[in-house]
Amino acid sequence: MTDFLTPDFWLMAGNKALRIVLIIAGAVFTLRFLSLVVGRFFAPNFEAKSFYMEEKRARTLSRLFQSIIRYIIYFIAIVMVLQEFHIDTTSIIAGAGIVGLALGVGAQSLIKDFITGFFIILEDQYAVGDYIVSGDMSGTVEEIGFRVTKLRDGNGVLHIIPHGAISRISNHTRGHMQATVNVPIAYEADVDNTLKVLDEACVTVG
Repeated sequence: MTDFLTPDFWLMAGNKALRIVLIIAGAVFTLRFLSLVVGRFFAPNFEAKSFYMEEKRARTLSRLFQSIIRYIIYFIAIVMVLQEFHIDTTSIIAGAGIVGLALGVGAQSLIKDFITGFFIILEDQYAVGDYIVSGDMSGTVEEIGFRVTKLRDGNGVLHIIPHGAISRISNHTRGHMQATVNVPIAYEADVDNTLKVLDEACVTVG
């Protein structure tokens, strides 16, 4: 009990509390700074022609990187605070690695969904509003997450496709499109006049 009354104890406690506050303040400052850097990097710049990214894709990637940075900083800050209390963090880090390995083995399909989803967004294979075909399902993309894609078909049915199950995608929205329209013509019709009418109809519709 007498140790709590000595000036040395309060000096050590004050120094430790100050270091903990500095660790937390440094973590908050670093997190805000890196989040600002990531946000500025992925911010749409309509004037820069050398690097431009679609707004929705840029916002998704920005949130992904900010989330990764946040968890890394949280982990480092917690380890540093525990070290201030002379707690052996080596066993904690090793335990976290073992738990992560166990989760990775038990959730391989989940990890596959996330990794595939990350590359779908990174490579901009399709976006919200695109009409795509995946296997026996086709429709308009309503939402792209990191684990699943939500697809609405012509009957109004919402298909939820795990990214790990996607092996091939046909995007009907990207690039030049060609529409084929079959127009029945009677045998006795004037072909030249029919072509003229079709040309006028195309000009009117266009």
